[in-house]
Amino acid sequence: MSDLKIEVFTSPTCPHCPSAVRATREVLNENPELKRRIEWREMNTVKPNARRKARSHGIRGVPTIILTNTKTGETAGITGTPCKKRYLEVIYETIGEKPPDTKEGKKEDKSNESSFVDRYLHLFE
Repeated sequence: MSDLKIEVFTSPTCPHCPSAVRATREVLNENPELKRRIEWREMNTVKPNARRKARSHGIRGVPTIILTNTKTGETAGITGTPCKKRYLEVIYETIGEKPPDTKEGKKEDKSNESSFVDRYLHLFE
């Protein structure tokens, strides 16, 4: 069983949706330790089941990425196509882990008191 489920909500007429799907593939391909722990799929909102699921999450625009911790049920959302660094931060925060430090000697930035995930959780309350 996976630790995280990622659903990328898209529409065939959306010019930005392919980049959200591509970002998901790239982040997982570049991070094999995550790829084993994450299940993901594209949710085409033209299909009735995906449209219903989008409505249940309160999604009003695409691309929107919903991340669900399969153990705790915690959800986070990203509207649009995130940069890889931010996407990784959200993935690790939703899993409940600290992202690995990719640069040696890098100091932790504590200037932002609220996390990226916290700023988006209100969308799903």
